Amino acid sequence: MPTPTAAGAYPRPRAADLPLPGSDRAEIRRQLEQADPRIVLMSLIHLTRDAGLLEELAPAVAPTTGEADKADLAARARDLLAEALTRPASPDADQPLPDPLFQRMASVCVGETVDPEFLPLLREQGGFSAREAVPAEVRATPPNGFHVVIIGAGLSGMCAAIKLAEAGYGYRVYDRNADVGGTWLANRYPGVGVDTPSHFYSFSFEINPDWPEYYSNGRVVWDYLRTCADAHGLRENTTFDTEVTGARYDEATRRWTVTSRGPDGVEHTEQADAVISAIGFFQAPMHPTFPGLDKFAGPVVHIAAWDPDVDLTGKRVALIGTGAGAMQVGPAIVDQVRELTVFQRQPSWIMPRRADSLVVPAGARWAMRHVPFHAEWFRTLTYWITADGNYPRVVVDPDWTMTESVSKANEDARQWLLGYAREELDGRPDLLEKAVPTYPPFGKRILRDCDWYRMLRRDHVRLETAPITHATAEGLATADGESVEVDVVVLATGYHLLPMLDGIDITGRDGITLRDVWGEEDPRALRGVTVPGFPNFFVIGGPNSGANHGAGVNIITETQVNYILGCLGLMHTRGATAIEPTEHAHDTYNETVDRALDGLVWSHPTVRGYYRNSSGRVIVSNPWRLVDYWWMTRAPQEDEYLLT
Repeated sequence: MPTPTAAGAYPRPRAADLPLPGSDRAEIRRQLEQADPRIVLMSLIHLTRDAGLLEELAPAVAPTTGEADKADLAARARDLLAEALTRPASPDADQPLPDPLFQRMASVCVGETVDPEFLPLLREQGGFSAREAVPAEVRATPPNGFHVVIIGAGLSGMCAAIKLAEAGYGYRVYDRNADVGGTWLANRYPGVGVDTPSHFYSFSFEINPDWPEYYSNGRVVWDYLRTCADAHGLRENTTFDTEVTGARYDEATRRWTVTSRGPDGVEHTEQADAVISAIGFFQAPMHPTFPGLDKFAGPVVHIAAWDPDVDLTGKRVALIGTGAGAMQVGPAIVDQVRELTVFQRQPSWIMPRRADSLVVPAGARWAMRHVPFHAEWFRTLTYWITADGNYPRVVVDPDWTMTESVSKANEDARQWLLGYAREELDGRPDLLEKAVPTYPPFGKRILRDCDWYRMLRRDHVRLETAPITHATAEGLATADGESVEVDVVVLATGYHLLPMLDGIDITGRDGITLRDVWGEEDPRALRGVTVPGFPNFFVIGGPNSGANHGAGVNIITETQVNYILGCLGLMHTRGATAIEPTEHAHDTYNETVDRALDGLVWSHPTVRGYYRNSSGRVIVSNPWRLVDYWWMTRAPQEDEYLLT
């Protein structure tokens, strides 16, 4: 089985290695000028463990401090950190911080009180735990020969493989693509990138200090995942260009027979003691249902299967869709095309740009590479501002009377987003009326502005809101009787979500298939991971796993992988060979999920989208705060499982 390198993909600087080799205090001080003052302060205090110095310098990052005083205090913090980096650190500098100091530092860093319940999560997700060698939950050593099949080599499948190997499991990953990376390998459309900050959209145990932008493009994310795969030896245990078509459980042997089809079309089978699906929510690309698209004379390209040979230069282009993909591809191609017509079904709320330039300054990158604890604290801050702080905004106030929002907190968010839209579309009331949603913020995914509003203002761009009725050889016809002639149609129409895990015939005990249990569009699982009747079968990114109040696919993945290892460990500890949830535990959990979702924005009657199935049940969103879900998946509750 692959053994991860001791240093991993991205070795981090240690306090024990100070002073910095060839260090020059003046040069260090110059580099620190571009580093975030909050993170400079955290690095300084982490190295010195001086609580008094923290209180003295905390006003440097407090919103109530005057700008002149802020600048003076921040300069002093930079001076002191530059000095600290040119001398040996104290012997205990690499040891875990005591909780009271860590909590106070975190509170100063994020600008609000951090409750104790967050501290273990922040230690893990900030990346401190790996450095501190905090032991994982007690897990039994797997029996010799225990073998796990993982379906999918994207971020989730890679995480599962890395953590299984660390725990002593043998595994085999199957992926239909030619390399690791999942969506970041497959998606190559212009403008593709993350809309979660890069410093958080990554593994907590592999913190990349050298992201070139705060929101990196898809190629950079793919390079990160490939680097992690190489460092942990994943490719030697991965079969590429191969699609898993089925998995059948044998109750007599308590093993799974996994069927796969390679590029030659020949089917192969493999025996596994456990199976993990890591293919996520989204299945094949979704195409429009209006008729006539096959009669269109020009190229039709879906952004999920981008054809780089399609030349858009000087062409009249139709962009169908205004979701996350469209919001990236539109601004990326607008300078190439002669005309761009955007066809919108429903507008999206758009997060304001925080800066015109998203490039990480060279000094900040230097600090993350060379200053102990700097990258961890920056990741901690990034997590905080993109995650559970948004949760109050998705909770419905039953006494709230406005239909455009669901609470005071939600309305405050709406006014902030609306103010940004008004600013960007100033002087264009026609666009403002079309481009601003009427449903509450967070009802659908809030998108990051990639110059979308500015794109809509361009003279050769038009926003069309009338539904498309059909396509012709020359273009697209709309319900208001207009015909729009175009040369190329670009589809940004999303992906099929249901049936979940479609295309894989998963058969559990007594010949029951997962499709039998879930039907076409009502998937459910205990903690989003396990399903009664399917022993030793686990789903990463399963039903109601989406952290839709904030960023979090990476933290959900790590949390669910931890839970899976806990389930397997419980099984081994009890001398069992199979583990599955009880019907009672599964049903009780899902009843709790449904009740919780009834009080959240995703169930609001004005909201429609892929979070819900046709009957209105929310099937994607996780109703809990990330910290709540993190705690509830630390380890399985034995009374919720059958062990045989």
